[in-house]
Amino acid sequence: MRWYCDGSGWNGQSSGFAVVPEKGMAIVEEQKKELTNNQMEYAAVIRALAFCNIGDEILTDSLLVVNQVNGKWRVKESHLKPLCAAAQHHLKDKSATLKWIPREENKAGKYF
Repeated sequence: MRWYCDGSGWNGQSSGFAVVPEKGMAIVEEQKKELTNNQMEYAAVIRALAFCNIGDEILTDSLLVVNQVNGKWRVKESHLKPLCAAAQHHLKDKSATLKWIPREENKAGKYF
């Protein structure tokens, strides 16, 4: 199954993310915290990994998250290192794949 993920950083009121399974209802969460867009992108991927089954595909339009989690880019920001490590751990546990898709193909993008 495919899981679409998108996150949105602080907009003056909240930060949030959405996870949309290929089949089923969207999971949308908002927080009253000043979190960055990248933190929320990671939160969406981690949440999708928590719900996905072995071998599922996680799709996001965040090139940064995909390349950091897949080990192609190093994580420079210290606040993203634990998020990347968590995503890598869950990705390995679930034998899932994390892939980049264009924003216009991201079904979770419509929530933010």
